[in-house]
Amino acid sequence: MTTEWPIEAQISLSEPDEQRQLESLDSWLRLDSNFRGRTKLSGTPSEGDLGTAVELLAVAIGSGGVISILATSLSTWIQQPKKSDIFLKVTGPNGTTVEIDANRATPQEVAALLNKALNAEREATE
Repeated sequence: MTTEWPIEAQISLSEPDEQRQLESLDSWLRLDSNFRGRTKLSGTPSEGDLGTAVELLAVAIGSGGVISILATSLSTWIQQPKKSDIFLKVTGPNGTTVEIDANRATPQEVAALLNKALNAEREATE
């Protein structure tokens, strides 16, 4: 069975200000025409809360070229001030998850990790 494109990258964060940072990343990605209309924030309501806490940013990826654009965007975003303590988790369509440490990841490492998560199922079916 082959994977239909577009695929979806699910991005979550391991940090105390997760909701604000995911909203920031969503806004950042929507500035790029490659991702406009292709991002969606989601979460689950907590008991007793009036709203929903954002826990996840889904990004629709159309092709391998867009993966490299996403890698560049993520690398640039995590290099901004106050982003150095962030750990990104990116999960591909088959459940492969990679972690990106904003303190240590180079743009090349971000691209390699994204390719690993997002192309794992595709490579397995070829």
